[in-house]
Amino acid sequence: MKNVILFGYGKMGSSLAKGWKSSKIDFNFLIIEKEETLKKQALIDGFQSFKDIKELLTITNIKNLDIIFLAVKPQQMSLTIKQICETYNQNTLFISIAAGLSFRWFQKSLNKNIKIIRAMPNTPASVGRGITGYCKTDNVTELEKSEAYKLLSSIGKTVFLNSETLIDVVTSISGSGPAYVFYFVEVLAQIAKDEGLEEKDAKLLALETLIGSAQLLDANNIDPKTLRQNVTSPAGTTEAALEKLMCPQTGLFPLLKSTIDLAKKRAQNLNSNN
Repeated sequence: MKNVILFGYGKMGSSLAKGWKSSKIDFNFLIIEKEETLKKQALIDGFQSFKDIKELLTITNIKNLDIIFLAVKPQQMSLTIKQICETYNQNTLFISIAAGLSFRWFQKSLNKNIKIIRAMPNTPASVGRGITGYCKTDNVTELEKSEAYKLLSSIGKTVFLNSETLIDVVTSISGSGPAYVFYFVEVLAQIAKDEGLEEKDAKLLALETLIGSAQLLDANNIDPKTLRQNVTSPAGTTEAALEKLMCPQTGLFPLLKSTIDLAKKRAQNLNSNN
C-alpha cells in the first residue's frame, strides 16, 4: 500500500482527506499540519497527524514517501518545501493544488527532475462531487498518472489538461466556481426576503431551486439550453426575466465573462510573481 503524505488540513486539504476516507481507496494516508487545532481535527477525523515531517519519520515506521500531496497555501509553500528537501527521493510523486505555483517554481525550489502534478480541485470534493483539472510534467509515468487519477477521481470527476497554462482557466471556472454558486443562492434568497418572504422560506426556495435544477441537469442527457427553453413559455414570466438576464451588453454572460477573466488574471499574476 502506497503512502500519501498530505501537507495541510485546512478547508481544501480536509475536504480532500474526507473524500478519500469515504471512498475507501487503497492508500495509507498521513497528515502533516502545523496548526494544533487542525492537527487535532485530523486525528478526530480518523487520520494519523503530525506537526512536521520529522515527527512523522520519528514516530512511524514510514520509509517511503511515495506521494506528497501539497495542500498548503501558496505563501506557506516555501517553508513546506524546506522540510521536504532532505526526505523525498527521485521516485516521490508530488501533487500540488496551490494556485499560482508553476512546475518551474517547484523545479527551481526542489529539483529540476522532480515528478509533479498540478491539480485544481474544488470544495464539493468533501461530499464526493468535486471536479478536478490536472496536468503533469513529462517525466511522470503513466502508472504515476494513474495513481494520481485514483486520488483525484475518488473525490469526484476529473479533467486531464494537456497544457499547464489551462490550469489557470480551471482555477477561475471550477476552482472558484463554488463561491459563485453559493453567492447566487445568497443573492436569490436575499431578494426573496426583500420581497416579503420569511428568511427560512427564502433560503429554502433559493437552495432547493439550485439543487433541484442541478439534479435535473445531471439526470438527463439534455443540453442545458434545451432545459432552459423547456421552462420558458412564450410571453411568460420566465421569458420576461431572461430578457434581462440574457442581455448581450449587461446580462449574465458579460458579467460572468469579466468575473472569470479577473480570476484568471489573478492566477496568472500569482504565477508571474513566483
